[in-house]
Amino acid sequence: MTDHPDSDLPAARARECLERGEVVVAELSGSGAVLLATDRRVLIVRDRAGFRPRSGIRSWPYADIVSVSVSRPVRGQGVFVVRSGTYPWQAVSVFFAANLLPDAEKALGAIRRHLRHDAGHL
Repeated sequence: MTDHPDSDLPAARARECLERGEVVVAELSGSGAVLLATDRRVLIVRDRAGFRPRSGIRSWPYADIVSVSVSRPVRGQGVFVVRSGTYPWQAVSVFFAANLLPDAEKALGAIRRHLRHDAGHL
């Protein structure tokens, strides 16, 4: 046993949650979490998700996402935010290392493309 969780475990756990035929279009490994953008939804899986059944694995179909944003890294860490409403409790954040900003921007772009696509089909 180690004090440092395996950083690949959240990503592997998130991929286990994918539906048949669901395709990952972007991935962001954060501090204690991983964000997957797929062709259908956004998933966030936290380290030790098995111990947090309600909050350890969260997912939103694109139709339920109000906005996404990335805060540029400050002091070596940036923030990716997924909002499903306007209230503070309807926002989920994933903190990421500054060197992963390109991954965060790729995920942001992929999610925004899906949001625009879904909005065009209303």
